[in-house]
Amino acid sequence: MNILNTAKPHGWKVSEFECELKRILDYWASTAFDSANARFYPKVDHTDTPYPLAVSGSVMYARILWAFSAGYRHTRTPRYLELADAAYQYIQRHFIDAEYGGVYWSVYPDGSPADSRKQIYGMAFTIYGLAAYYKVNNDGTVLALAKTLYQAIEKYSWDTRHGGYIEALARNWSPTAHLSLSEKDDNEKKTLNTHLHILEAYTGLYEIWPNDALKQRIIAILELFEKHFINPHGHLSLFFDEYWQTKSSLRSFGHEIEASWLLCEAARAVDDGQLSDTVRTLSLRLAATSAKWVDQSGALLYEFSAATNTLVAEKHWWVEAEALVGFYRAGLLAGDSKYMAIASRVWQYTKENLIDHQNGEWYWGRDENGHIMAHEDKAGFWKCPYHNSRCCLQMIHLLAIT
Repeated sequence: MNILNTAKPHGWKVSEFECELKRILDYWASTAFDSANARFYPKVDHTDTPYPLAVSGSVMYARILWAFSAGYRHTRTPRYLELADAAYQYIQRHFIDAEYGGVYWSVYPDGSPADSRKQIYGMAFTIYGLAAYYKVNNDGTVLALAKTLYQAIEKYSWDTRHGGYIEALARNWSPTAHLSLSEKDDNEKKTLNTHLHILEAYTGLYEIWPNDALKQRIIAILELFEKHFINPHGHLSLFFDEYWQTKSSLRSFGHEIEASWLLCEAARAVDDGQLSDTVRTLSLRLAATSAKWVDQSGALLYEFSAATNTLVAEKHWWVEAEALVGFYRAGLLAGDSKYMAIASRVWQYTKENLIDHQNGEWYWGRDENGHIMAHEDKAGFWKCPYHNSRCCLQMIHLLAIT
């Protein structure tokens, strides 16, 4: 039976996601790629206009490396491997700190450091990209670099007294007062976002390097989620001080539904494909609370601040990508068709409102009035082919086995 042309329950079609994966990666292979300089443009606006003089981020390059490596592994399209190679070479030449080790947070167009901080989030994503790249080229130097970055995170960022990871350090690994990922984020020592993506990165690394110390650290991070990040109501706490005192009441619905399935991936990786009752309970708790914030349009909303009683009802591309995967997987995990129905509504909203069917890629999002968020990037420091290509690959896999 050819699954590419077979309708799935609830009207799902694998072919839709195969097609969308190609459209996303082809956009980055053409519109977002600066062929004259063998690099990706650091910024492309919503009109598909590139900004070659913008600053490039380590997260963007790591996510590009992951997307084209994973895309090549699935499709065997030679161009995708070429672009994974290009991303890897750029990371090696410009983002790796040859003197102190680790990864620069950002670089100027000439490749020199713009922000030389060791932001652990960026290092985690670099490990994640390298692990995916290793799967398609089996180059020992790639695995060695991933191990070196893992060891640096463990040496410099792990809090040996209270557990968890310190958000950022200076270039030479000394403490820094500049911790936040962006202007939007709180300047706190420990964050949900960084721990979630360290967990994801370590899971990817464990798949190619089943090291026992790495396995124990993944288990320890899962325990941190149970103990600190997920409260009894199924909400995630986002920001903490070094002593694990909660410093924010902000709710990020995209992170909650994303965490619901990434926790399962990590747990299964270290337990021979099995899922503990604890992780299953936590996952479904997150999915159940997230489902309450899907609006009448079918989209999952962005965030809510309990401190100011403010709901941000924007619909962002990455939130919908995570919602699609998270709710579909919750349906499988719970055996509950209501989650499948929510996932179907999210996908319908995404197709009708976020995907640029004419030029490729997804718009950043829609504002509270339903207008395209034209001031945001279509490709850039934070807008990468990661959430949406990963969404497509996840759905292709899930639909093929269900």
